[in-house]
Amino acid sequence: MASTMILALFLLSVLTFNPPSTTAQPVTDLHGKIVTNGGVFHILPLFTTAGGIRLTKTGNETVPLSVVQSPSELDKGLPLQISSPYFSLFIPNGSPVSIRFILNGASPLEWTAVAAQPEGTLVKVGYQNSIKGLFSIHRVRDNIFKLLFCTLGSNLCGNVALVRDEAGNTLLAVNQKQPYMFVLEEVPSPSAATK
Repeated sequence: MASTMILALFLLSVLTFNPPSTTAQPVTDLHGKIVTNGGVFHILPLFTTAGGIRLTKTGNETVPLSVVQSPSELDKGLPLQISSPYFSLFIPNGSPVSIRFILNGASPLEWTAVAAQPEGTLVKVGYQNSIKGLFSIHRVRDNIFKLLFCTLGSNLCGNVALVRDEAGNTLLAVNQKQPYMFVLEEVPSPSAATK
């Protein structure tokens, strides 16, 4: 309860004292189209040597909780909803975002950062002991982006990067290494696909 209140107060202070500029540069998809706040996308690598982002079981997990890059270049991964807390129609570059897997018939699974894993701080879903913090999306160049994760109450931030575990999974991790750079591809809504 207290952590929820702290997060709410933090977001309120961010929105009150640092509202998005009307000239803030929007995040764009791989075709240059402005990314809508709350839209659903695939996060894809720059080069087709691997696939998109999905969930898998790693270590002792009994259900898929680990956010990984698919080893198959033909796999676009799972659909992800990307939302900004700002009252904006688009995602402003550099803004905090929540990222959630959208699975048919399941509650959305929000990304969190979990420390004390053998590979370091990893991006997971559904963990109770996650680090309190926020992801933010940043333009690298043109329509290419990276993610940062910053802890609440400090200026400690790290890139979301790729690391390998002993089983050969490519995990998303928070560290100071080279960031995972990606493009966004919009997932058409079911109603748009039937037209």
